Amino acid sequence: MTARTSSHDLDETDTPALQLPALAVACPACDAQPGDLCTSHSGTRPRRNDVHRARTAAFTAAG
Repeated sequence: MTARTSSHDLDETDTPALQLPALAVACPACDAQPGDLCTSHSGTRPRRNDVHRARTAAFTAAG
C-alpha cells in the first residue's frame, strides 16, 4: 500500500517540501510520482519537510 499525497491535500505552510523544485520529477527511492510528496520508509507517511536525495539527484540530472 502506498500513501499518495499531493499538493492538493496539504498546505504549503505545514508542508515545506511542496515548494521544492524536485517535486517536478518522480522519486526513484519511493516511487512517488511528479507532484506527489515522497513517503517514509514504510510508505505510509508523507515526508513533509524534504524529499529523498535520489529525487534531488534525478531532478538535477533532468536539467
